[in-house]
This record gives sequence, C-alpha cells and structure tokens, in this order.
Amino acid sequence: MNLRIGLSLLALSLLSQTVNAACSRVTSSATLSQAAIDAGYTAASWTGACDTCNAKNIGIPGVISLSNGTFQSSGTLLASSSMSFLSQGAATAYSANQILFRCAVADADSLYEMYATNGDNTYTGMYAASEIDGAYYSYMRNVAVRLTNLRTGAYFSRYWQGRKLTEDDWFSDGTWIYVPASAFSDVLMEIFRIDSTTWFANAANRYTYTYSQPHGYSIFKGPGLSTNVTEGADSASYWDGFYSAWPGSWSLYAAGVTFVRGATCRVNDFPNTVILPTITATELSQGGASQTGFNVTIECETGAVSSTSVSTTSSANVSMGFLVNQPKAVAAATSLGLVTSGGGLTWLLDNNYGAGAGEASGVGIRIYKSDGSALNLLPNLTASSYGQGNPRGWYAFRDLTTLVSSGSTEIYAGDFTASLEAINQQPITAGTVNAQLQIMVSFQ
Repeated sequence: MNLRIGLSLLALSLLSQTVNAACSRVTSSATLSQAAIDAGYTAASWTGACDTCNAKNIGIPGVISLSNGTFQSSGTLLASSSMSFLSQGAATAYSANQILFRCAVADADSLYEMYATNGDNTYTGMYAASEIDGAYYSYMRNVAVRLTNLRTGAYFSRYWQGRKLTEDDWFSDGTWIYVPASAFSDVLMEIFRIDSTTWFANAANRYTYTYSQPHGYSIFKGPGLSTNVTEGADSASYWDGFYSAWPGSWSLYAAGVTFVRGATCRVNDFPNTVILPTITATELSQGGASQTGFNVTIECETGAVSSTSVSTTSSANVSMGFLVNQPKAVAAATSLGLVTSGGGLTWLLDNNYGAGAGEASGVGIRIYKSDGSALNLLPNLTASSYGQGNPRGWYAFRDLTTLVSSGSTEIYAGDFTASLEAINQQPITAGTVNAQLQIMVSFQ
C-alpha cells in the first residue's frame, strides 16, 4: 500500500513539472526570479494587440498626398517609417528589458516571433496588391501597404512566418527563460500608390484615417500558449491567442494621418550635395558667411493650388518646405532657441551638433530664397505641422518658385542660397559642418 502511494505521488510530481514547463505571459515583477531582477529586467502590465491598441506616433507623415490620376505612377512610395517595436509596437511603449513571456529552459528550441498581416480583414491584409511585391490593398483607394520584418528582411504575408529566437534574444536564470520586449523585431511600413481599385472602402478627397483594423501583427509562439499558430497557416482563419498574448500591432489607426487627393506636385530636380567654401572661424565671428546657390525644380499637375491653408474636400492645397530630417540637428536648434513662434526652425545645424571631435559649433546654415529673405525650416511632419504656414516652415509653392514651362504638366523652378554663418552669442569652435535637408512638396 505504501509503495502504491509513493508511485501515485511520483506521478503527481511529474505531472506538475509538465504543467510548469508551459510558457506564460508576464505582467508583474512577481513572476521574475531574483536573478532576473538583479540582471536589470522588469515586468509590467501590458494590454496586447487589440484593434485600437496600436501606437499613435508611428513616424508616418501627417499628410499623404494622392494625385487625381496617374501623375503618380503605380509603385510611387507615398510614405514610409521604420517603426520601433519598443516605442511604436503598442499603445504603451515597452522598455527594452521588460519581460513579456516566461518559458522553461527545456523549451529553448521552441520559441518564435511570428508575424502576419491582418488576413481576415479585406482592407488590411486579406488581398495582395499584385502591383507591389509584398503589399496588400488598403482602406484607401489607390493605396497599398507593405510591412517588412527588419530582422529577417521578409515582407509580412497573410500566411504566418516565424523567426526562431535564440539565447541572444532572452535571459535565462537556469530554470526559466525570460523573453524581453527587445527580442521582437522592428518593422518597416511602406505606403504605395497603385492603379488598381479592386479593393477599397474610402475614396474621399480628404480623409483623416480612423479605420481601426491593424495592417499586421507581431506575436510570440511558445509551448503551452494559445498563440501556437503554425508556419504557413492562413491568418484569415488562424488567430490563436488574439489579442491578449500578442504584444505588437502595426496600424494607421488614430496615428494622425490624413490622405488628401487632388492636383499635386513633386520634386523634379535638386542638388544631391551643396558644397560650401571653406571659411575661418575668425571670418565668421566678424560677420562673414560662406555661401553657395542651388536650384530646385518641381512638376505639378495642371490646376495645382498654391496655398498653405489646410486642404478641404474641394481644395487640395500644395505647399513647399525644407525639412530638417536629422533628430540631433532638430534637438540642438531647439535647445539653442533657434525656433519661431510657430515651431519652425530658423537654422540648420550639423547632424551631430555639439558632439565635439572635429565638429564645428557656434555656426549654422540659413536658407535664403531669391529675394534674400531667410526661410524657416520644418522640424518634423507630424499632423500638427500642417496648415501652419510660414512660421512652421511651409510656403505656398509659387511663393518660392516661378513657372518655367507648361504643357501636360507645369514645371516651376526656384533659386536658393545656403549660407554658413555664426549663430548670435554662441562661441565658435572650428571644425567641419555636415548637415541635411529634405525638400518637401505636400498637400496641407
């Protein structure tokens, strides 16, 4: 009798170990071992990839311009953003060392990041757009969206794909494997113009995107979890674990993106590099400047409206501006107070301003238009940047250019000057200056 009791207890013990081997979702530091805590790992409540649980600031411009007809050819890239899983994969950002899942060490060979489009939704991942490899029809007419897993380089597909996680992705205390948010891949979102209109739901001339369905998901697969979708399974039918055990979603919902359709313009020709002559710190401190002129041409559909006013359903207003697209340069100019009351920047600074080691400081570049007046520069393309006019860095395109030819389209050209000058009341340090601007032509 005692022997039978012992065997029964042994079987119970083995059963208990089997149950504990399953992976589990981590939402509290109480689940972490002391070794994990000592190694700097944390835990917190997280929601998962519900339809409206995506990040709002995903780096896509606040306005996406669509031409009336074929002025934008099929395959034209309208917008893109390399999105961080940590800061843009969910409504509430993750920290890199935040543990999302815990698994037994024995499960090390069975842990995966899985990813797919939203295959059960007509407008966010069900139907592939044949004009663009890897892209899917979207809610907007003439628009396709493509997602790319930046660790594998593979496009998201309606059919689940997996990336096997390794010990480089997780922390182990010898008993448990802890999977942190840093284990998951960043994602590139690209938005393309297509000619096909087979699938769409909105063709408005102006539409601020509020459709709540995500374009794709990044999820975790491990033994015992309900997220055990298989490689190649159709996401239109298999969505095991949705949504509480899915940590990432990629969506335009409530991201402040407005699609505007009308007669638009595009940048036709511009210098890739503008070289400024060498000048001494002494010359700059005495009011000297190093200057080089450059020319920009733009091409517009006939009827394009030159204005900085917010576009409406009856008027698609085209503006032009120069975007400071290096975050350190924007931050440096802001910290020095080189901003307008409308939030535009008055100076273009070095990409690594203030970093030392051969970088010049106390100097910056101003951009002048042909009449000699200095332009304000765009600091970003967030939704709040549009419709703010000259103080923000937007100019009606005809204020900066003149018509040089017309036919099926119209060509405009503008002359500008880049001028390296001393920044008032800043000590000058000799060195090099390397700065970047992006020429923007966009609906407002």
